[in-house]
Amino acid sequence: MNQSVMRKKALSEYRAVIFDMDGTLYYQKPFRIRMVCYLLGRMLRHPLALGDILLLKRYREVREKWEDYEQTMSFPADMPLEERQYEFVAAQKKVSARRVADAVRFYMQEAPLALLPDYQDEMLAGTIEALRQKGVQVVVYSDYPVEGKLRALGIKADASFTSADERINCMKPDPKGLKVILETLGLRAADAVMVGDRYEKDGLAAIGNQMDYLIVSSSKKEREKLKNLLIS
Repeated sequence: MNQSVMRKKALSEYRAVIFDMDGTLYYQKPFRIRMVCYLLGRMLRHPLALGDILLLKRYREVREKWEDYEQTMSFPADMPLEERQYEFVAAQKKVSARRVADAVRFYMQEAPLALLPDYQDEMLAGTIEALRQKGVQVVVYSDYPVEGKLRALGIKADASFTSADERINCMKPDPKGLKVILETLGLRAADAVMVGDRYEKDGLAAIGNQMDYLIVSSSKKEREKLKNLLIS
């Protein structure tokens, strides 16, 4: 597995750098441990929250292998991706899709924001600012909502996209998302590079568009070794 396929010497030599969010712009493993502690505390204070937390667990499992699960159900062609996933989990757990959506919104999109700054990758945050100062477009592309997380991390991007965007409506590693981003920004594949933490998601999405990519380690020590690839 190649962790980096870059035909330029540094990220700053591309016209655009497309960053993944989760596990890339912050360290996901320690953050998840913190979130588990948060969830346990919430269950102790609010025992009825256990049902929503179990829904959340199933939702995450389904999203990780959505391309397999989606084939087991038929959905209207125009149904948004997130609604399909809510409906799928709701049918399995015999609850309303609204309940699944509310649990996801609170536990995955709102509650984590106060905790995120403690786990930011400061090196990549600094790289983003330096790239923008050099006139390189910085884009964030994730399978999950990003705007709230960007604000929490104090990171400014020139554009952001998610799998739920109407023109994308699919998840990585489907190459469609990056294709839409390139078309929207008026870029060729050779103009951009994808930076993420998972080859099987971010790397393969880039390969599907014949784009360069850089996969960063979950280890801060290992990431430090990438400094020479960031800014020239």
